[in-house]
Amino acid sequence: MSPFAAQLKWQFTLLQKNSIISISFAVTLIYALLLFFLRDVGSLDKVLVALVLNDPSVIGYFFIALAIYTEIKHQILPALFVTPVRLHQFLLSRTLSIAVIGVICSLVLVVSVKGLDFGILAYLIGSTGICTMSALLGLIMLPYADEFLKFAMLSAPVFLAFVNISLLQYLGAVELGVIKYLFPIQGSLDLIDHAVSATPIHTWYSYLSLLVFIPLFYGMAYRLFSRKIVHQ
Repeated sequence: MSPFAAQLKWQFTLLQKNSIISISFAVTLIYALLLFFLRDVGSLDKVLVALVLNDPSVIGYFFIALAIYTEIKHQILPALFVTPVRLHQFLLSRTLSIAVIGVICSLVLVVSVKGLDFGILAYLIGSTGICTMSALLGLIMLPYADEFLKFAMLSAPVFLAFVNISLLQYLGAVELGVIKYLFPIQGSLDLIDHAVSATPIHTWYSYLSLLVFIPLFYGMAYRLFSRKIVHQ
C-alpha cells in the first residue's frame, strides 16, 4: 500500500472514530426522508439544489475543522508531524476523505428525489467541487482560532457568504449579473442544477472554475496550515 493510500485509510478510520461519518449520514438521512415523502408535492429541484449546496458543504467545512481540533487537543498532530508523513499527504488525504463523505451524502439526497433520473457525471463533478472547496476553506480558516467554538463563531460569516451569495442568486433573491461567475462555487452550482433540472449552462466555465479555484484554495490552505499550525 502506498503512503498516500495508507494515510487515506487512516483518515477514514479517524473520521469514524470521531463519529463524524455516522453524524453526517444520520443528518443526511433525515433530509433524504423528508425529500422522499415530499417528492410528489411538486418540483423540489430548487430545494434539492439548496440542500446539496448546504448539507455536504457543512460536512466539509465544519467537520474537517472539528476533526483536526480534536487531534490537536489530544496531541495527535504534533506526534504526526515528526513522522515521515508529508504535509501534502496529510492535507490531501484529509480533504479527500471528508469530500468523499460529502459526495456520498449528496448522492443520497438526489436519489431520494430523482432516483437515477439525473445527470450523474455532472452531478458528481459539481458535488465533488463544492465538497472539496468547502473542506479546503475550513483548512484556510482553521489557523485563525485555537478551538472549534471560536472557529465556528469566527468563520460562520465566511461560510455563509461562500455558499449563500451564490445560492441567493440561484433562488432569485438577488441579481448579480455576470458578477456571479466570480464566486468560487458558481461552477459547482451550475453543474448540479444542470444535472438535476437540465438547465442550460456555460459548460466550459463550470469545469474551468473548478480547475482554477480548487488548486487556489489548496495552495492557500497548505501555506497557512504549514506556517501557523505545523511551524508555529
